[in-house]
Amino acid sequence: MRNDLLIELTARLKRDYSFEEKGTYLRRGKCPQCSKGQRELWTFADKPWVLRCGRIERCGWEGHVKELYPDIFDDWSKRHKKTEAAPNAAADAYLLHARGFDLQGLRGAYSQESYHDHELGIGSATVRFPLPGGGYWERLIDQPARFGKKKARFSYGNSYRGQWWQPPGVTFEHLATEPEIWLAEGIFDSVALRQGAKLAAVSLMSCNNYPAQALADLRRAAAAIGLAPPKLIFAFDVGKAGTEYTRRFVKQAREEGWICGAAQVRPDGEGDKLDWNDLLQRDRLTPTHIEEYRWNGDVTIAGSATEKALLFYQRHKSQSFPLVFAGRQLWAQFSIDRIQAIIQQWLESEDDEHAQFKKLPFPEQWNLAAAEAVDISELANCTFRTLYFQRDPNLEEGAYFIRIDFPSDRASVKATFSGAACAASAEFKKRLASIAPGAQWIGSQFQIDKLMLRQWANIRMVEAIQFTGYSIDHAAWIFGDIAVHKGRVYEPNDEEYFVLGKQSVKLRTSERLLRISYDADKLNLAWVPHLLTAYGAKGTVTLAFWFMALFADHIRAAQDSLPFLEATGIPGTGKSTLLEFLWKLYGRLNYEGFDPTKATNAGIARTLGQVGNLPVVLIEGDRAQDTPHARRFEWDELKTAYNGRAVRTRAIANGGMETFEPPFRGAIVIAQNDPVEASPAMRERIMGIHFDKSMFSPASKAAVEHLSGLDVEDISGFIIHAVRREEKILEAYRAAFKTHEKAMLAQPGIRNGRLAKNHAQLAAMLDAMRLVVGNLSDRDVADAHKLIATMLHERQRAVETDHPHVTLFWERFDYIAANEGLTPERPINHSRTQDVFAVSLVHFEQKCGDMRLSLPCPMTELKRLLKTSKARKFVDAKPVNSITGKTVNCWVFENPAHPAPQKKDIK
Repeated sequence: MRNDLLIELTARLKRDYSFEEKGTYLRRGKCPQCSKGQRELWTFADKPWVLRCGRIERCGWEGHVKELYPDIFDDWSKRHKKTEAAPNAAADAYLLHARGFDLQGLRGAYSQESYHDHELGIGSATVRFPLPGGGYWERLIDQPARFGKKKARFSYGNSYRGQWWQPPGVTFEHLATEPEIWLAEGIFDSVALRQGAKLAAVSLMSCNNYPAQALADLRRAAAAIGLAPPKLIFAFDVGKAGTEYTRRFVKQAREEGWICGAAQVRPDGEGDKLDWNDLLQRDRLTPTHIEEYRWNGDVTIAGSATEKALLFYQRHKSQSFPLVFAGRQLWAQFSIDRIQAIIQQWLESEDDEHAQFKKLPFPEQWNLAAAEAVDISELANCTFRTLYFQRDPNLEEGAYFIRIDFPSDRASVKATFSGAACAASAEFKKRLASIAPGAQWIGSQFQIDKLMLRQWANIRMVEAIQFTGYSIDHAAWIFGDIAVHKGRVYEPNDEEYFVLGKQSVKLRTSERLLRISYDADKLNLAWVPHLLTAYGAKGTVTLAFWFMALFADHIRAAQDSLPFLEATGIPGTGKSTLLEFLWKLYGRLNYEGFDPTKATNAGIARTLGQVGNLPVVLIEGDRAQDTPHARRFEWDELKTAYNGRAVRTRAIANGGMETFEPPFRGAIVIAQNDPVEASPAMRERIMGIHFDKSMFSPASKAAVEHLSGLDVEDISGFIIHAVRREEKILEAYRAAFKTHEKAMLAQPGIRNGRLAKNHAQLAAMLDAMRLVVGNLSDRDVADAHKLIATMLHERQRAVETDHPHVTLFWERFDYIAANEGLTPERPINHSRTQDVFAVSLVHFEQKCGDMRLSLPCPMTELKRLLKTSKARKFVDAKPVNSITGKTVNCWVFENPAHPAPQKKDIK
């Protein structure tokens, strides 16, 4: 391995797994799968391809460095520059380090070339292999994920049908002298079999390419030298296609007179999708492994259920077991008594057909009798395979993810089965019938137990998260059908989960909040001028907060809090249109937000918890004065969301005392007509932006219509382009925040540090956003910063004023006091001195009723709010010697018009 690559890889392994160098090995690494992080992980120091746990019986975890650190093995032409002296430098390095091949026997079979995709406008170095028929096959080696499924390609206009690839220097005459030839799919597979297992191997380039012409050439070459043609071993990749074509081609070749066999990594092509090249790098092409793969191939191409059952019986010596054949789940039963009886019967028989049987050795006699004695019954008219166990890391809940296949061409069904559904035959039958139409299970409890026991022997664990968006535990954005981890974009595998290095993760729900159409090399920002025309600086600032929501957890982790954004304005000012457009940027169509006054407590809790690093928009929640208390939404319930703490708590249904308090991971946006009426602490957490009709014009109308008409598929890739720049955006944000916070605290009249911090966070993200939204001009940004400064001053004034209910209380108080006589029997103010007001709230409520004045709010809420009174500061609630000569329970407030005299210090 090249020195700089080895140095970088070794450094990462020591950092992430705490390896210690011991001679030619890296030892005492922490195993990621062992429950207590046992220090049994090891690998070779000079070739650290595969990490292995030494606890083979208890764990046996393996991890390939290409999967754990894909970025190291992803851009070969930058690491290895092409020169005249080394024209294949990157190709050599790729085959040596990424594929594990010995180049000594491979040089001359390939060359380093280049490929440019005109649609995407990007290119890559390639490793190119000439093919029979005049064409070529090449593998892209520079960040191939950018090209989607075009990681490998064939030349246009040339056909390899009916032929195979064999290394230069290997002729049909050479192949004719081999006892057998392995026919693999890919060129890398055939090279791996040649180098790792020392087999004669060729590549068909595709599993659906039957090599009729090559086989004819091989037959002629064998006849010319007087030899029987070699045996053919079809060794295709794991998966449905490889299995189907293996069976089809074996049958076709046998009909043509060839002696055929097959090889598979797992019986019937099931299990992890490891190809022959993967097995070479894992040292799993030894003679013992090859023998196992041959047996797997025999099982795969078995011509009958009896033949297949006998293979299992001979290998495992089990008398009863499940098996799959012809798309149905079967059960095989071998009776020793019946086998012995058949042997005895045939030995005693005088028939000519049993004469040859008597001459066979006992093991062969036993096998023939077993084939006759086996009893095969049907358990289900379909097959099912447990793909993995998905576990919610926050709850004591999990489910088995099972794929159901049918004997016909019907599409497979994938669904979750609870532990209860897998543990009881009756429950399994119900669940199967409910998710797979026409599927029937008729097996017993013992049979379902045995079947699951076999499937769960080495089951994979996948973490299933409950929310869409950023998972801080996995350092990744999981959007459902696409994920981003450390700047790299991932697609789910065939089993619908993401493999992010050494982590496997998926969304627990099948619901997709976001439908993102992403093109790595196309970022559509043509909408930015229209946004500025329609909304001006207010649109830019709202976009900056929307952008900041993508990094909510990051910001809270570093700064402990993230403010809320309040968008207010009369109907018709464009708030809804703006929010719906911003949601399109993130792949959510026809959505503005949810109305908390129409939702249940459970619904609110789930809505707040279903996203991470995404906005949560609450709309039309300002109907506090017009709705009963039971139907109002209490804004103060959101206070804990400011710091990312749980907003709601719910019990876990496990019979214990545990509760579930999911942290709030998103960013709150409040969109309504009027400002939020809440406690001062809640109002300090809000940044307010007010929309009006001052920018309305024909041009703004046309711009709004353009934004509304944009297709989500054209702009939804914005979110992926943004989060891929995670590191640079956060670096720019941190640098800008220090400057903005200091400047805001220095502004005249700004006395609240929390408000300065909130608005500095928004201003800093506005600056960092320009790394993605590059077509914002300096003037546009300056206008937005000016607006943020105005928002800060307005919020400072807002938090220094009383709550509207308190203001109305004092208006009522002053009105009642002004209309009292000089000596009222029930005065509104019971104080004997001018420096305080003493108000009996009972008398206040009675006088409001007498004068037909409505109370500002229910008395219980008014009592809570009066303690926050600023214009007339609350002192205490206590019995007071009233001016009426009686003792009355009153609420006492300072009178700013007549302040109490200051007490002198006594020395």
